[in-house]
Amino acid sequence: MTACETSPFAVRTQRSGTRFVATCRGEMDMTTCDLLFAAVLPGINDTTSERVSIDLAEVTFLSAGGLRTLLVLLCAAHHNGKSLSLHDVQPQVRRVLDLFGFTTFKASLVWEATMSRRSHHN
Repeated sequence: MTACETSPFAVRTQRSGTRFVATCRGEMDMTTCDLLFAAVLPGINDTTSERVSIDLAEVTFLSAGGLRTLLVLLCAAHHNGKSLSLHDVQPQVRRVLDLFGFTTFKASLVWEATMSRRSHHN
């Protein structure tokens, strides 16, 4: 488990074949989302992993900062040719994801809209 003793959030990671899994616990907000990013990014960058999964079964709160981190991770996974999925999402967290359209979000559309422009301007 990656977290300090007083942190309201923790992430445990493991690899299983070509799958990288991050299991989260606690409140995902602006004070803890860097921990999530630091824990999941190695799985996205790992050339042996094809799929990245984030288990949110024990996440009790998701702020806009946490949502932003999930979106950045989704785009990073897409950029690296990996799928990223969320699993066992609690109802209160699912509501936030649904309100912001995360469950229907298409990383490829955002990637193309933001990163393609940069490559055309350079």
